[in-house]
Amino acid sequence: MTEVSKPFSLFRLPGVPMTKISRYMNLREILLVSFVSKKSAFIMKSILPPNWFNLEMKFSENSEISLIAKGTWVPIKVKSQKTGDVFELQIAQDNGVIAHRWTSRDFKAIVKQLLTHFATVFNPTISIDFETAYIQEFVIRVLQHVKQLNLVITSLKILSGNISPEGYKYILEMHREVPELSMFCEVASHFKYRVGPDFRVDDFLVSDGHWMHFEDFVNCKKVTVLHRNDHKQKTYANPEVLRAFIRKWIESDCRLEYLEVYGGFILFRFREVLSGLEYRTIEQTEYSHIVEITRRCDGRKGKVTCGTDHFELNVID
Repeated sequence: MTEVSKPFSLFRLPGVPMTKISRYMNLREILLVSFVSKKSAFIMKSILPPNWFNLEMKFSENSEISLIAKGTWVPIKVKSQKTGDVFELQIAQDNGVIAHRWTSRDFKAIVKQLLTHFATVFNPTISIDFETAYIQEFVIRVLQHVKQLNLVITSLKILSGNISPEGYKYILEMHREVPELSMFCEVASHFKYRVGPDFRVDDFLVSDGHWMHFEDFVNCKKVTVLHRNDHKQKTYANPEVLRAFIRKWIESDCRLEYLEVYGGFILFRFREVLSGLEYRTIEQTEYSHIVEITRRCDGRKGKVTCGTDHFELNVID
């Protein structure tokens, strides 16, 4: 009689051989093993290298989520599909066979399931791009769940039409130190908000900045404000606001290295903006005035450009 061998229990191996075995598995195999049970998910997490993973989430008409790892592991791609009123997120094998799926009539519900599992096993950093105009509830609920999971956001881009003042404020308050924050969305003309010194986004882009006081953003590294709205009252178009910003940059040791503002049909009158400030004129034309300013604390120099509809501060030294 032929003796039947007993099944090999992978999870009974000590940590070191388990870790070595995982190096011979591809990322999809690791993920599929983690789906077996809660125990398997935590075991796979314990043997994976820390700080190796990033989750890229792009929400559009054809949403796609990618888990990317350092080293030679091939990324995992999760694609979305809708059949009737049922949403589905799918992980396919190389031969096209669906290896795992999440389904629900509520898209944000399956997104939250995926996020929870990926956070448990891989603890990735995360970049999120809402490419199309998703309703505000979806955007806020996804961001709230990311916060609950303590995932670190490296990049957040929002194109979501109009956002309520409450939603806009929530995004600003909860993402004060995201390296990259782009808000391609509009907010009501009556919206008012002042950020504090702890707002330290490295690269901050706003398409509707009528509410902004630029001196609030000197602890960012780069700020870009586009003209993408019809608001007549723009706080930043006030020469006193721009003058206060330049004075604060001169008198402090702030992080800001670049500010660029497009004002549409607004004229940035350089004589009013620069009134009372020390500067050296570099170039003057009919349409623009370029000057050099010097920061008092460290001697760094900045170039200020005031054009017919364009204002820029660029650190040059």
